[in-house]
Amino acid sequence: MKASPPLSSGLADLDWGLICGYQLVRGQRPLEIFVEGIEGSLARSDAVTWLHLNLGDARTRRWIAEAAFLPEDLRELLQDHNDNRRIESIDDGLLVVMSDFAYEDESDPAETAALWCFARPELLLTARLHPVKSADDLRLELRDGRTAASGASLLGRLLDLRTVRLRRLSETMTKQLDGIEDEILAGNIKQQREQLGRLRRLCARLRRQFSPEKSDLARFLHRSGSFLGEDRELLKDAVDGLGLAIEEISEYYERAKLLQEELASRLAENTGRNLYVLSILTAVLLPMTLVTGIFGMNVAGLPGMESPGSFWRVMFVILASGAATLAALFWRRLL
Repeated sequence: MKASPPLSSGLADLDWGLICGYQLVRGQRPLEIFVEGIEGSLARSDAVTWLHLNLGDARTRRWIAEAAFLPEDLRELLQDHNDNRRIESIDDGLLVVMSDFAYEDESDPAETAALWCFARPELLLTARLHPVKSADDLRLELRDGRTAASGASLLGRLLDLRTVRLRRLSETMTKQLDGIEDEILAGNIKQQREQLGRLRRLCARLRRQFSPEKSDLARFLHRSGSFLGEDRELLKDAVDGLGLAIEEISEYYERAKLLQEELASRLAENTGRNLYVLSILTAVLLPMTLVTGIFGMNVAGLPGMESPGSFWRVMFVILASGAATLAALFWRRLL
């Protein structure tokens, strides 16, 4: 049987693919580790190691292929860049392929990218193709001294940080919806339709992106039993927090929908008012136009053509016809 290569044999390939690495020991501040410290950190039974890798580098994929301490299914998944959402147990670890907020397009806050996570008691391995925000938030927390007892608890914290991002986004949407609602109630409805449509699309995308993931996580934790030990409750709390954030997003979606209906109602009211005014003007001007049309005919025998005061008599007839039309409208209570 062919022996697996030692961990250190491919570390040179990882030199450019390791985004960050940390060693966590209970009672000590997290220690940032580099490529040369990975083997020693993984060998310690009292330490938790977090490795965050860049799958966009071919050398990283080559190192993963040779990393015998990782399950074979995980290595194949990472090499194939299979970003389909999943959560499952592999050997003695937990595999989660999740969506995280991307750094690439700040103009689109709902833009996401895949983050591959593999957790077991002494390890959290995360990998991504595109820069993501929650992994960077976790790096900053570890740099500031936050620690964790296992790889699964680190994964739970990663999920919490993503939920924090989602809540910040929902708070921003709340302020925008409040402002739009005030403008609509004040009658300023010119530019609100586009903003409401954009917010509603954002809510729909976030709900569509994270709701299935929350359901999958909840089902897995319900079936997992004692597989995760004490970390199961930490992950369950993280899933509950994600569920609450998704519920808030759903409420904002419904609120945006109601505001769109209110906006459409006010636009229809304004349109009806304008059509009403136009109809009144048309009714008033119709007899006046008829009189001017008759006297504008250039035919023989038209009365008043030789009379010096005929112009003022025709003007009187025009004004009288308009006044009579207005009186009729008032009498019929149309004004």
